Amino acid sequence: MNGTSELRYEVQTNGTRTVRRVDDNRFAVALDDGEAVEVEAFDTGPGNLTMLVGGRSWEAGLTPVEEGFVVDVLGIPHEVEVVDPRRRALRTARGAGGGVVRTQMPGRVVRVLVEEGQDVEAGQPVVVVEAMKMENELKAPVAGSVRRVHVGAGDVVEARAVLVEIG
Repeated sequence: MNGTSELRYEVQTNGTRTVRRVDDNRFAVALDDGEAVEVEAFDTGPGNLTMLVGGRSWEAGLTPVEEGFVVDVLGIPHEVEVVDPRRRALRTARGAGGGVVRTQMPGRVVRVLVEEGQDVEAGQPVVVVEAMKMENELKAPVAGSVRRVHVGAGDVVEARAVLVEIG
């Protein structure tokens, strides 16, 4: 070991997890309940990742985006942000707040459920987007006031497009 085991990061998906690097391919992931799970991850080619978790193998697509990665497992995309604790401290010190609602994949806006100036709660549905013949309800990541709505019903949007800003 060359000291890399001391690197700790927060990984934000649906919850926050703490990740500690064990060695080049192995990571200890502390779940929300505190239980640690060992994950082995192997780069198997451009945009491909193989993960071994609990004796099971999972194939995943890996797409880098500005905030981290989109990891596609079994056709379900998961937005993953890896936060270096030093960067998080700087961002918190700057008073970063608010939230941005983005699409995960290209699609068509079916309904906009909020309007500018409206107060919303964290987890409240704000936009419905149809992608791959399925309607997806996108929710507010934080409570606050809708600062800007960037789309309307019928608009075609690209992956990672900003739909709504909440502050």
